[in-house]
Amino acid sequence: MKKTIITIAALSLMLTAFRTNTEETKSKQRIASGEQMAQRITMALNDSSVEAFAGLFPTLPEFKDVMAKNSSIYGVHLTEAQRDFAKHYENELLPALKNSFGDLLREGREKGIDWSTARYVGVELEEQPRARFSTVPVIIVIASNGKEYRIMIEKALVIDGQWKVSQFVRLV
Repeated sequence: MKKTIITIAALSLMLTAFRTNTEETKSKQRIASGEQMAQRITMALNDSSVEAFAGLFPTLPEFKDVMAKNSSIYGVHLTEAQRDFAKHYENELLPALKNSFGDLLREGREKGIDWSTARYVGVELEEQPRARFSTVPVIIVIASNGKEYRIMIEKALVIDGQWKVSQFVRLV
C-alpha cells in the first residue's frame, strides 16, 4: 500500500513538472505575428487564464532591455530609470493588465460569450509595426454561440519582432 502511494505521488509530481515545463516552453515561444498573438490570447480567454494572458505581456527584463538599447534617452540615469520602472511595472502595469483581462471576461459573459468554447476567427491589422519598438492597434475576431465578437488591443507592443499584449484591451 505504501509503495502504491509513493508511486502515485511520484507520478503526480512528474506530470505536474511536465505540464509546467510545457506551459513555460509555450509561453516563451516567439510570437512573430499579430495572428499568432491573437491565437494565444484566444487560448488564454478559453481557459479564463490571467496567467496565460500575462505571459503574453513583456517581462521586466524585456522592458529593461528596451531601455538599455535606448540608453541615450536616459544618459547617466539609466540604472535609476530602470529601478523606477521596475516599481511601476510591479505596482501599476501588471495589476492594470490583470484587471483589464478580468473586465474583458466579465463584459464578454454579460454579452453572451462562452469563453470556454469561443473560437478564433481572425485578426484585423490596420497598420504594421514601423520600428524595433512599436505599438499597433489589433482587433481579434472570435465567435461564440453563433455570433462574432471583436476584441480591441489598442496598443499591442512589438519589441524586436515579437508581438506582445498590453493592458489596453476591450470588447468593441
